[in-house]
Amino acid sequence: MAVTKEQVQAALTRIKGPDMTSNIVDLGLVSEILIKEQRVYFSITVPAERAEELEPLRQAAEKVVRDIPGVGGVTAVLTAEASRAGGARPATGQAPESPRVQAARARGGAGGDAGHAHGHAHAHAHGAGHTHPAPQGGAAKQPAGVPGVKHLIAVASGKGGVGKSTTAVNLALGFQAIGLKAGILDADIYGPSQPRLLGLKGRPQVGAGNKLEPMLGYGLKVMSMGFMVDEGTPVIWRGPMVVQALTQMLREVAWGDLDVLVIDMPPGTGDVQLTMAQQVPLSGAIIVSTPQDLALIDARKGLNMFKKTDIPVIGIIENMSYFICSKCGERHEIFGHGGAKAEAESLGVPFLGGVPLHVDIRTTSDSGKPITATEPQSLHAQIYRELAAKAWAELEIAQGHRVQAPKLEPVSGGASLRITPEGKAAFELTAEMLRVMSPSAEVQGHSAEQRVTVGRKKDVKIKDLKPVGNYAVKIGFDDGHDTGLFTWGYLELLHNEKATRWAGYLKELEQKGLSRG
Repeated sequence: MAVTKEQVQAALTRIKGPDMTSNIVDLGLVSEILIKEQRVYFSITVPAERAEELEPLRQAAEKVVRDIPGVGGVTAVLTAEASRAGGARPATGQAPESPRVQAARARGGAGGDAGHAHGHAHAHAHGAGHTHPAPQGGAAKQPAGVPGVKHLIAVASGKGGVGKSTTAVNLALGFQAIGLKAGILDADIYGPSQPRLLGLKGRPQVGAGNKLEPMLGYGLKVMSMGFMVDEGTPVIWRGPMVVQALTQMLREVAWGDLDVLVIDMPPGTGDVQLTMAQQVPLSGAIIVSTPQDLALIDARKGLNMFKKTDIPVIGIIENMSYFICSKCGERHEIFGHGGAKAEAESLGVPFLGGVPLHVDIRTTSDSGKPITATEPQSLHAQIYRELAAKAWAELEIAQGHRVQAPKLEPVSGGASLRITPEGKAAFELTAEMLRVMSPSAEVQGHSAEQRVTVGRKKDVKIKDLKPVGNYAVKIGFDDGHDTGLFTWGYLELLHNEKATRWAGYLKELEQKGLSRG
């Protein structure tokens, strides 16, 4: 039996308001009630100075709604109207500042758009939404991590329309294509893009521990508000409800073991973005911008927001960097060129690279077939893989794990590669193993059912090695394959898991009726 708004309102009339003379519904304190997939969302407006004191009111409201037959879950939050004395009314929906932001203000002020988020909100649901005082000694307590997820990377922009979501999904697929376990969280509640970009439809299923199972797209684990509401249905929520929904999509999803979870952030630098930066344990952030001055101004605001919250900015990507005419081959810099690189240099952050404006990127994105996974041999897929590899290297540097390039030497006439990491013992990997386990979308950028098993490579040889920065190498083979980008970490992973991976490969060959050749 479907739950109705009238049932929820009737239940909430049992809850007395802060003045204890009437109920919260008649006092007009309950926001628009939203019901999606039997989960109920609403907020209660209370005086800012009494937010902590009235937490039992929120808990009671949540309980009476949860007791309605058919309700699968409840998200209730407290929102607080700030005092109007002394000027215009501040915006609502801002969570209390984290100790990291307070410390940044003490060092010299937050500044920028991120520093202008005023007002108060107090959001609670399943333990989320809290900020904590700094422990003795002055170190701020970091947000709790997400079980199984090693790193969370935010992909952000200071404004919309710069291709952030397309960049985010291709970066996530790029991480996967260099041998990492990756997922993507679509944090743009008001305009979710990832379901369309990955060609995904349907609703997530509830699994063990009452957690949602992420959807799967080209091997990526994916969660988005777009799976909960129809594409054309607007989401009209106040700030705290958005933050709480994001918290639940992050922490109440069975992500499993991931090396990296890419968070496709909402555009801009407002309340929601700042609160996410405060409450999500981000390992780093990537800023996406186009080359023109106006976009760079907004990108700078986004970058400053992360800096003020002590989150490392691991790089800037210049999207729509240039256009090459398909007929004449001439290069056109429609939006200017090099602005993001110059901006990165002036701000002292890494420039990860540029992505051209090209119709193939647009058409594959619009059709739900992202180019990094579906056209792995293309130049644009190669660009995204290299961006992902460089971003991963910069993340390791930011985490204090700088890895020196190992010594690479083809041996036995190119039949094997000897790898000597700095300060470690040398090891060898056969050309055949490197070829069939190449970290390219051709081999492992799809789901297990779609993954291509490469056979008949028993006699393949290494033709050449092409270093890519100080973080990876392209290995050219004598069969013409050279799109794999082998990071130093991936080479060591192949060595450490050699027996298991090789046994799995031989089993796949047998199951598919293939041979080594």
